[in-house]
Amino acid sequence: MKILEFIFSVFFLLNFQAQNLKVMTYNIRLSLESDKENSWDNRKAEAIQLMDYYHPDFFGVQEAVPQQMVDIKSGLRNYDFVGVGRDDGANKGEYSAIFYDAEKLKVLESGTFWLSETPQKPSKGWDAAYNRICTYALFKMKKDGRKFWAFNVHLDHVGIVARDNSVQLILKMIKSFNTKNFPVVLTGDFNLTEDTKPIKILSENLSDAYYHSKKTHYGPKGTFQAFDISKPAKERIDYIFLQKFLCENIRTINDRRENLLYPSDHFPVIAEIRFPR
Repeated sequence: MKILEFIFSVFFLLNFQAQNLKVMTYNIRLSLESDKENSWDNRKAEAIQLMDYYHPDFFGVQEAVPQQMVDIKSGLRNYDFVGVGRDDGANKGEYSAIFYDAEKLKVLESGTFWLSETPQKPSKGWDAAYNRICTYALFKMKKDGRKFWAFNVHLDHVGIVARDNSVQLILKMIKSFNTKNFPVVLTGDFNLTEDTKPIKILSENLSDAYYHSKKTHYGPKGTFQAFDISKPAKERIDYIFLQKFLCENIRTINDRRENLLYPSDHFPVIAEIRFPR
């Protein structure tokens, strides 16, 4: 009997470990010919290769324009996405989409809201320079049926009031959607360092995976380098926040292309997370 109990326990632990999820956030830099050697056409193959190599179970992208969405979707096998363009709620303007491994995850609900006074329609909020959006999805794990919410966002880079109010709106929306208290992941480019009021508010309501990982963060702390390979990235503005998930490890990926340039002007951040026991 004790042998059978031992075998069952080992099987349970191995199966439980298999339920860990890998999540990534990645501002891929929109496609601009003026970026020259750093233009999307010159770096897309290696950027997509990076995504495929680290193969997160789901990941949020920021600044992805429609052609980049097509390139990523066609370049990654078995991935699908949820999200819309921020300018028309369809296919115009940048996406803050969530890509996911369709062999592992099923979408039960999804949508996008605008970071503005009118979140249900395309709009620019407060003092923001551009329309800004948050895309979300309720996922179900195909293997064991567990459910969780994922939110992905790109805050404005100019509007101080917009960033303050956007964070409040995101927390309000998470609470309104998550009536069954499932685990939550919030990824994104927040255009804010951790010493700012909005990030402090998020950190009071959610866990910043950078500081709440079982293993110490690996890689550079900074995530924005503006394609500059001559000096270290100092500003951490890309985050993974968690609610009810536990973080096993987290890494900032500073891989380079074959020509030693970066695949984007931001480093992707990837974390392995698990459901609470």
